[in-house]
Amino acid sequence: MSSTLILGIWAGGWLVAFEPGFLQGHTTQPLSDVFSSVNALFAGLAFCGLIATIYLQYRDMEGAKKQIQETAEANSRLAQASVKMAAHADERAVLDLFQTYCSEYFQGVKDSSMSVLIPCVASKEYCDFVASRFFVAEQMPFSDACWDKVAAASYCKTRDEFVLQEQRYRYKLDELINFFTLLTGRSDNDKLIERFDFSYSWWRPLLWMIATQQKKRYDANPVVRTYATPLTLLEVVRKLDASYGMVPFASESEMWQFFVNHPKIQSYRLDPAYLQLAQ
Repeated sequence: MSSTLILGIWAGGWLVAFEPGFLQGHTTQPLSDVFSSVNALFAGLAFCGLIATIYLQYRDMEGAKKQIQETAEANSRLAQASVKMAAHADERAVLDLFQTYCSEYFQGVKDSSMSVLIPCVASKEYCDFVASRFFVAEQMPFSDACWDKVAAASYCKTRDEFVLQEQRYRYKLDELINFFTLLTGRSDNDKLIERFDFSYSWWRPLLWMIATQQKKRYDANPVVRTYATPLTLLEVVRKLDASYGMVPFASESEMWQFFVNHPKIQSYRLDPAYLQLAQ
C-alpha cells in the first residue's frame, strides 16, 4: 500500500514537470519548492520505513528469544527425564540380578560353588589348585595328598567321584564370580546394591580367600602373567565391601585373621595352614 502511494506521488511529480502551468494556476511558489516538499515526503516515508523495519526486527528477536527459551526448557525437562529413566533402569537391573540370585537355577550354582569353596577351607593345597585353574598357563594338577582333607568336607565318597564332579563345580563357581562381577559393574550402583542382601556376609570370607590366593598365584608366576587376563575378583570383593559399608582390611594378615575367626569358617574343617597366614 505504501509503495502504491509513493508511486502515485512520483507520477504526480512527473505530471507537474510536463505541465508547469497546472501548478502556476494554484500557487505562486516556485516549482522547485513543490519538488522540495516531495523530497521531504520521501524522507518522511523513508524514516517511517526505518521505524517499521526496526519494529519488525524487534518482533522477530522477541519471537526467537521466546523460541530459544522454550527449547532450553524442553531440553532441561528431557535431561531430567533421562536421569530418572537411567536411575530406574539401574534399579531394574539390580532387581533382575536379585531375582536371578533367588532363582531355582542359581540355587544350583550356589550349591555347586559351595562344593568347591568348603573343600578349599579344609585344604589350602586344594585352594591353591583351584586358584591355578583360573589361569590358562601353569595349571596345577589335583594332588592326592590333599584328598583326605577334601574328603572330610565333601559329599563325594571317593576321590574318583570327586575328581569327576569337581570340574563341573568349578564352572559353577565361575558363574557365581561372574554374577558378583556384574553386580559391581557400575560404580553408581552402590545405593541400589545395599538395598539387597545377596547373602554377601556369607560369601565374603570365601570370596576373599579365593581372590587372595588368585592374586598370589598371579604375582608369583611370570608365565601366568604373560597369558592371563586382567584380574577382577579382588577388585570385586573390595567394591562389595564398600557397597555394604564393610571396613576395608589394612593388610593381608588382617584379612586372614578375619577369615580364620569368621563364625561360618569355624563351622567348617579349617586347614591349620591358614592360621599361619593370619599371624
